[in-house]
Order: sequence, then structure tokens, then C-alpha cells
Amino acid sequence: MKVRGLWLVIPWALCVIGALGWVFYWNYLAGEAERRVHGWAFEQNAGGATVEIERVVRHGFPVLMRLELQGVSYSAARGGWSVRTDRADLNVDVLNPNHVIFKAEAPISITRANGATTNVSADALIASLRTERNALAVAGIEADNLVLDDPAEEGVLHAAKVVANVRPDARARGEYQLAFDAQTITLPRPVRSFETFGLDVARMRAAIVVTDGALLMESLPGDPLGPWRTGGGRLRFEALELNWGPLQTTGTGEGGLDDQRRLDGRLVLPVERPAPVLTAIANGPRVESDARRALSLLAAGYVVTGEDITLDIGAHDGVLNIEGLPVRPLPPVY
Repeated sequence: MKVRGLWLVIPWALCVIGALGWVFYWNYLAGEAERRVHGWAFEQNAGGATVEIERVVRHGFPVLMRLELQGVSYSAARGGWSVRTDRADLNVDVLNPNHVIFKAEAPISITRANGATTNVSADALIASLRTERNALAVAGIEADNLVLDDPAEEGVLHAAKVVANVRPDARARGEYQLAFDAQTITLPRPVRSFETFGLDVARMRAAIVVTDGALLMESLPGDPLGPWRTGGGRLRFEALELNWGPLQTTGTGEGGLDDQRRLDGRLVLPVERPAPVLTAIANGPRVESDARRALSLLAAGYVVTGEDITLDIGAHDGVLNIEGLPVRPLPPVY
């Protein structure tokens, strides 16, 4: 009887030990996550930034782990921008603590160096980060019904779905792969030189390589992309799909900024029906008269022939060119 009783007790004892062990592990992991949050804030503050987290509350025991961060604000040490939200949740994978997920539980306010503010809201806004050996493995963001509102500017940008992911490019050291997909976009206001394309973009997808990506973290007040540009940073569009007004295309290209912070680069876009695209560009309100006439003649020719075209759009020396025709001057991006 004693032996039989012992065999009945052992499984229960193991269950109790396992449960106690899990309680200890969960609380240890939660404490470690809190320490990492406060440690990151301390490092940022020591480096000249300003980080404030009013309160941290633990949730999710026993299966999940979620840290509710209340009253979060961050002011960058360089670049002059800041961000604030009343609440953001940090979800930690209890089986892989190097994988964390941030979920915005309140609107986010982003203030730039010039004082302009953009308010960000969404039905769901989630960012994830996974590291390996203290280095970035992959990071991403996903949003449903994303809204960007700049109170000082006309209009509101809305996107039904946005997904973006970034990871180191295994093909070249220091380069990063960026995948971007946005669906059912409403622009806040017309895009210069493409006003006649309208405000509704059905879809935009891109596979981009960012060279010298680490330099993007070294922004300067009033010149956030200066170190990246000076270090030779460029964007390489390995694929760009755009469905906007009369334009439906999938192309390639590359670009960056010149020394005056104007766009500099080239897009090559195959277009099956070029006449409506060229006509729309020609009818833009800011197109120079000579370019308008030339584009209209090109469009008329493609109406007659029905041929497709590989549209060449370039930005060089502060001038936007379409099919080699100067369309208008380009101002600095900032």
C-alpha cells in the first residue's frame, strides 16, 4: 500500500513543482523585461535623449506576458523629433524573450523639429522586433485603417492596410531589405506634378534595399538624413508596384538625395497603356508649357499605335524629367 500510495503522490508532486517552477520563471521573465525597459530608458537618457514611462503594469499570467506601459514619451537626442502616447503594450514571447511585440493602445503624437505634429491612429497598430545575438533579425509593423493627421496641413492620409518589414540583407554587409505593402490609400492632398492622378491609390508595394542603413540612426537637428546621404546612402527599388489613377505598373529604380536635399534618382516603369498616363501628366497645373505640348504629342502618338512604353522618370540636379523632358524644378525634401 505504501508503494502504491507513493506512485500516486509522485505525479501530483511533479505537477506542483512544475507549476511553482513556471510561476518563478514567469515572474523572473517579467522582472527581466521590466529591467530591460528601464535599462533602455536609462541608456537613452544618458545619451542625450529624454524617455519617460509613467507606470508599468504586468498582465497575462500564466500563459502570456504583457507589460502595459502608461504615459510613454520619447524625445530624440538628435533630429529634434519626439513621440508620445498614453499607452502602449509590450508583449513578450515567454518561450523566446528575444521576440517582442508592441501594440499601440492609444493614438500616437509625433512632433518634428519644426514643431509640426502628426497624429497617428489605427484600429490596430502593431510593431514587432526579433533579435539574435543582440543584433536585429527582423522588425515589422502592421496597421489596419491607419490614419495620419497633421492638424496644420490640409487633408488626412488614410490606408486600409499597411504592412512593412525590415531585415539585414544577407547579400551585403550594412544593407537592409525593406518590404512595404499599402492598400486602399487616400492621400491627404494632390502630389505635385501628378495632381491629375487623384487622391486614391489602390495599392503600392515595394521591395527596397537600403544601403548604409545604420547611418539613418545618426540624424542631425534640421538635417535628419544628412549623415545617411553624406555616407553614400541610397534606396534601390528591386520591385515597385503602383496602381494609382491611370498608372498600373511594376518597375525598378534607385534614388536618394543630392547635396541640396532634393530627390535624385530614376524609376523605370513599364506601362501597357501610356496614353492616359502621359495625358494626365501633361494636364497637371505645374507642368511647363513646352513639356505640356511634348507630352500631349507623345500621348497622341501612343493612342494611334497602341504600343506600350517603358516610362523613364528621373530626378537630377533639381529637375524632374519624364522621358527626358524637363517637367518642373524640384524643391528640397526638407
